[in-house]
Amino acid sequence: MQRFIAALEKTANGGNLRRLIETGPRAEVIVRGDGLIRTEDLQRLMTHEATGIHVKSFYHVDSAMNIGAQLEAEAKDGLARNWKVSTSRGLESSDVSTLGECPPFNVASASGDTADIEKYFQGALLELQKRRIRVDDKTPQLWPLDKLRLELDEAWPNGAGLAREIDGTKRCFSGGLPRVMFGPTRWKRGFIHVDELAPLNVSNGLFSANIYLQMPSSNKSTISDKALNCNEGALHLWPLGVRSKYEWYQNAMLLSGMTAQSPEMQVKLRSELGPPVVVNVEPGDLVILCVQRPHAVVGFKEGCRVSLQCFLQYEGPDKRLLIDS
Repeated sequence: MQRFIAALEKTANGGNLRRLIETGPRAEVIVRGDGLIRTEDLQRLMTHEATGIHVKSFYHVDSAMNIGAQLEAEAKDGLARNWKVSTSRGLESSDVSTLGECPPFNVASASGDTADIEKYFQGALLELQKRRIRVDDKTPQLWPLDKLRLELDEAWPNGAGLAREIDGTKRCFSGGLPRVMFGPTRWKRGFIHVDELAPLNVSNGLFSANIYLQMPSSNKSTISDKALNCNEGALHLWPLGVRSKYEWYQNAMLLSGMTAQSPEMQVKLRSELGPPVVVNVEPGDLVILCVQRPHAVVGFKEGCRVSLQCFLQYEGPDKRLLIDS
């Protein structure tokens, strides 16, 4: 117990995240250029034996860009709502806005009002149905998130599908929502954060799947950070391996900084975490990552970044992957 207290006291004076940065295969972002999701890649990621999966050209590039332009137009028409993030101070505004018939579940449930929960589930189903019809000619289309759900179901040994209510009528959760960012963004180098504060566990975890539709207009011509060779709007991942409660408590103060939008804490986190793994994405690409590891979107001065995102709940190798948003 004395050693435990001493470790916590040491944390209060700075922490030591750098030694928990993983190297080798666990730090790898698996890159696939054929547009396919592979079983073995998912198994490595879900058990935290890799940091991410980058599937290039997962969705047809021109189709992705067309959908991205339509969603940008929706946002400019005033249909976007700010994606408020859960922090230690409650919900706070972010650089990200969402589109769709429902807000993210964390926003809908934050009020504690059952009416907001009802609106979420009604909107989730409507969003799934609405996006399968083209805006321009009203013909059916394969929505990128539907394609993702189908191929995850095919690739994961025990299948994948929408999460549902545990009680009641077992309504389905949202299958994912559009995310829109307009420049100039608040965080030039990106806001380092996690979506769940918990040690990595080979038997469970929270992941996100992100399909990119449009990148900032300067993406192909401007390098945001020459030292890291990353484009504006790129994704930064840190292969931080906090794998025990002891390691988590040792670094609790620094880790909690990833849930507070504090400029001072962001500077400290970058110093402690060191250089990130850089993922430069293009329209049509898919990236799946563990959101218990630190990650950030590189900021940009102008243009619009559009993506689709859903969360994946991993509850063990013999369970279905559950999809929600």
